[in-house]
Amino acid sequence: MKSIIKNTIVTGPVLAVSSMVLAGAMTSSAQTYAYPVPPPPPSPGYVLPGPAWFYAEPDGSGPYVTFEAGPTIYQNGTLTSFGGPVSAPVQYDAGFSADVDFGYNFNRYVAAGLEFGLNSTTINNIPGYFLSDAQFYNIPFMANVTFSLPLRNSWVTPYAGFGVGGSDSVLNPSIMADSFNNTVSGEADDVVFAWEAFAGLRFQLNPSFSVGVGYKYFGTTNPNFSYPPSPNFNVGISGIQSHSIMVSANFSF
Repeated sequence: MKSIIKNTIVTGPVLAVSSMVLAGAMTSSAQTYAYPVPPPPPSPGYVLPGPAWFYAEPDGSGPYVTFEAGPTIYQNGTLTSFGGPVSAPVQYDAGFSADVDFGYNFNRYVAAGLEFGLNSTTINNIPGYFLSDAQFYNIPFMANVTFSLPLRNSWVTPYAGFGVGGSDSVLNPSIMADSFNNTVSGEADDVVFAWEAFAGLRFQLNPSFSVGVGYKYFGTTNPNFSYPPSPNFNVGISGIQSHSIMVSANFSF
């Protein structure tokens, strides 16, 4: 009887402890190896997403618009025809140039744009000819490329560029006559090939606005002005070559 009681007293706690250990092991095993239910297979035609590709615009890129104006000095030209072939020097007064250029900055270093402007002067003298208020001007339309070199840790940016295109050359004298009393007056025009080169400095006042000062050379091929009535009276002048000091304001977006 004592043996049975003793075995019961000893065996009972052992069984209880063993049961708790076994239950803990099973619980631990279940927590360690239990996984969620796998997702259903993708529908037909479904493509798993691959790596994404993103385009980041270069620093300094975006559209721009520039306004510039300044005084212009004209190289002397030549009167090449006045109702027939002639050769006489043409002397110009100092003039004025202005233009607007709008385009796109591809980055901090290269930009391309379109330019429209006005390049005007007055013919001062042609020896052997009578002149009265003989205005001569060009209306250029150009495609330009500009190269910039921002200075490190500076608000100053040197730039240079060139452009090609055309120009509507306009001759508009009140009176222009030779010694044989051949006379023309009023406005006549001719569209000619034009080119330009420029360089200068820009001063960055804030991230979207700068001012600048620069030099611009502008040239055209020879225009021919035809005055009615038929047969027309032709006046030819050698292409213009001008040198301008331009002050500019540039807006970036």
